[in-house]
Amino acid sequence: MIGAAVRSAALLAALSGPAVAQDRPPAPPAGAIEEPAAVRPPQRPERPAPAPTAAPRAEDRGPDDGAPDRAAADEVPVEAAEAAPDAAFGPPMAPRWWMLRETEAEDAGCRLALALLGTVYQDRQPVTDADQRDCGIARPIEVSQIIPGLALEGGAVMRCDTARSLGFWARDFLRPAAATLPGAPRVTGLRLGTTYDCRGRVGTGADVPKLSEHAYGNAIDIAAFQMDNGQDLVVTPREDSGDRAEAFQRAVRGAACLYFTTVLGPGANAAHAEHLHMDMAARRNGWRLCQ
Repeated sequence: MIGAAVRSAALLAALSGPAVAQDRPPAPPAGAIEEPAAVRPPQRPERPAPAPTAAPRAEDRGPDDGAPDRAAADEVPVEAAEAAPDAAFGPPMAPRWWMLRETEAEDAGCRLALALLGTVYQDRQPVTDADQRDCGIARPIEVSQIIPGLALEGGAVMRCDTARSLGFWARDFLRPAAATLPGAPRVTGLRLGTTYDCRGRVGTGADVPKLSEHAYGNAIDIAAFQMDNGQDLVVTPREDSGDRAEAFQRAVRGAACLYFTTVLGPGANAAHAEHLHMDMAARRNGWRLCQ
């Protein structure tokens, strides 16, 4: 019995021994340390180096080899650009008078101010000039009375912004200054020089002068102040006469620069020796020219 049991155990060990040995990896050689397979960085196959290319021979080169791409320059031939510059460089800029047009909000605000001032005016059709594209007024008005009882002789076509500045100056400075003259006369009218006029600036000495602010409805010239006593105070050069008329002319001229960006008159140059020129020219940083 005992011998049979021993023989069965030996037979079982012999049958199970090789199967267990196959499940284990073979032991590494003595002294060798092997990294786990997951830690090893992947190996990229080496790319073969590109074969050197020989430079093309002169006889094999085309006419544009080695030259910049001329496709963009060749899209518009020179002849076409000269014949039709609009197609080559785009449409021309809008004329100056159109660039100065008021927005709806600006126009409404200006007309409200004229209503408060009591200005009498009529709307006119846009003013343009066939010979000079930049001349004109987008929203012109013709003013006959700048404030109640103060007429513009013959009426004057201008932009609303010009009329507004003229109205505030006349109400707040011109009339109060006239009241200080002997007899306290009341200013009833302005005798005008140039209002709207498509022309260049005068008195600059330039061979090709820039367009005057008169060409945009931005300027007005005053030659005389009409009083209710029948006397006109004419704008003239006054060389330190020391009288009230000179003081009046200087006072209203200086006050005008609070509302206009340019005020010129006697002494500025020969072209303005007999009138006051006032305009609304736009300058950088609100700079004003008062001479």
